Formats: sequence, C-alpha cells, structure tokens
Amino acid sequence: METETNYWAFFAIVFPFGLLLFVGGILVYRKIFVGMIVLDGFFPGKPSLASTYLGAWLMLVSALHFVPDNEAVSVPYTLLMFACQGIGMLGWLWMPKFMQPEWMKEVDRLMARGEDRFTREFLNGEGKS
Repeated sequence: METETNYWAFFAIVFPFGLLLFVGGILVYRKIFVGMIVLDGFFPGKPSLASTYLGAWLMLVSALHFVPDNEAVSVPYTLLMFACQGIGMLGWLWMPKFMQPEWMKEVDRLMARGEDRFTREFLNGEGKS
C-alpha cells in the first residue's frame, strides 16, 4: 500500500492553531485581550505581539501545498511566509518600538521611570502589609 501525505489533515490541524495565535495577537494589539502579556515577563521581547506573526506564519505554512506552482503567486507567498516567520521568531527576543501599539509603549515608559502601578504599590512602601 502506498503512503501519501495527507495535506488536508495537516491543514485541518495547523490552520486553526495559527488562527488562534493570530487572533490572540490582534486582540493584544487592540488592547482587548491583554492576558497574553504575561508571556512578556519571561522573554526579552514581546511574545504577546510576536504571536500575531507566528499565527500568520502557521496559517500560511498549512496552506502552502494548495498554492499554485505559478511563480507569480508562489514567490510572493513564500516571501510573505518567511517574513512572518522571521518577525515572529525575532519578536520573542526583540520587538522594535515602531511595531508596538501606543499603549504598550506608554506602559514601557512608565516602567522605565518607575511610575507604574507595581512600583508605586510595592517598591515604594505604599503596598499592603
């Protein structure tokens, strides 16, 4: 019996996971779902934002087999796929300021000045005992 890769099964498994990461990242950008910001404390970059690009990459990888072999379509598709992968992986280690939403830049500025909520409540002695 001849074995063959089942691209539909790969698509059915990987695409929803990529969509979940992509939508979660978009919601972080829009400050609707900020629960993913917990990841930012464990890594030097912004994994909460990088998940947007990694989700897009997973969606693109899962549909790669269904892209026509025409160079006019496959080359830009592949370039977009690798750009999403690169930004997503780099974003776990470093995310440029121009790619961050304004509210996240403001939080970083407050933390750098020591005016964020954590510093006010616990490090300055104003917290609960």
